[in-house]
Amino acid sequence: MPESTNKPKPSSVLSTIVWTILFFLLLFIVLLVVGLIGGAGILFIGRVLAQFFEVRVFEASLIALGVAVSAVFVFYRASRPQHILEPVDDDWEEDEDWDDDEEDFADEEDDDIVPPRSRNDPCPCGSGKKYKYCHGKNA
Repeated sequence: MPESTNKPKPSSVLSTIVWTILFFLLLFIVLLVVGLIGGAGILFIGRVLAQFFEVRVFEASLIALGVAVSAVFVFYRASRPQHILEPVDDDWEEDEDWDDDEEDFADEEDDDIVPPRSRNDPCPCGSGKKYKYCHGKNA
């Protein structure tokens, strides 16, 4: 009886490679066409500006490119939702060194828990569990 393996068939690997190459070729052609159309548009605008102002076509094309990039940036910024962040009031001191591994905030929380009168009372940390299943586990 032949053994079944999970190796892909050579034809499926080949078709995957061919489709990947075709995808990147198509992407390259689309980017080339968009670049050519964009460049031709910038050059056309540069020639029109050169007719009305005393600048060379190259300089007018650079001005048109700058205006186009600025317009795209303004449109991008205008289309994003505006989130107004309120300033955060920090009480951090600049002199404190936060790189020390000695401070463990979880251990400080455990030190502040005062055990209740009975192990079956709710844990004072506010988890809703009984003390014996929450912070009383380690006691």
